[in-house]
Amino acid sequence: MQAIDARLLRGAAVPTAAAGAIAVVLCAVLVGGKGLIGALLGSVIVLAFFSVTIVVISRVAQTQPQMLLGYAMLTYLGKVVFLAVLMIAFKHTTLFHFRSFGFTMLGLTLVWLAAETRAVLKTKIFYVDPAAVPDLLKLKPAAPARPESTAESEPSASARGGR
Repeated sequence: MQAIDARLLRGAAVPTAAAGAIAVVLCAVLVGGKGLIGALLGSVIVLAFFSVTIVVISRVAQTQPQMLLGYAMLTYLGKVVFLAVLMIAFKHTTLFHFRSFGFTMLGLTLVWLAAETRAVLKTKIFYVDPAAVPDLLKLKPAAPARPESTAESEPSASARGGR
């Protein structure tokens, strides 16, 4: 993983983990043990889902940059399908409080997206690697072009004695 990707991961995961801890405590106080389990499970799922996306995209960007969008869509599809399976499987569960689970996941998703957006905006990300540009293509300051003759630099026809 490149340093910039690790910075983006930390920039999003740390605030999300902090918000997850707050959600777990809040659900434990308001709902009880089942709320604690639901919020904890929701926190783990959100952190895992988004972290896996950044890791996969980082690896693909290093090896096959032309496939980046395809892999991003594939990880998104995988997350949606896996989340749908979880929601269907746990719809009538009594193991945890379902609303604590759902609201924690929703809240942490919003926190992750806001934190990741902030991390991206604060990070200088080059569109082109400056070290990879050949010397021939690097811009050199050009001397100002001096025209050989212009209407302002040449005397007018009447000044030269012409008609």
